[in-house]
Amino acid sequence: MAQLLCLVDFSLLNSLDWAEALQQLIEILDDAIKHTNKSLQKLIKGQVRQWRAGLPRYIKGYMPNLVGKS
Repeated sequence: MAQLLCLVDFSLLNSLDWAEALQQLIEILDDAIKHTNKSLQKLIKGQVRQWRAGLPRYIKGYMPNLVGKS
């Protein structure tokens, strides 16, 4: 997880709106998933799906349907 934080330019977060920040988070997760084994990929994808399922519809509209497309 510490490696993921190194990819984020925190100075930009102040100027981003929440939708852009959310999209960037999903892109970071997507990239991280590509560099893990199948078991961890399945775990992360499942957790993201559960998290996404609980979000309001207007927020889901800003997110891709799946993280780490197979």
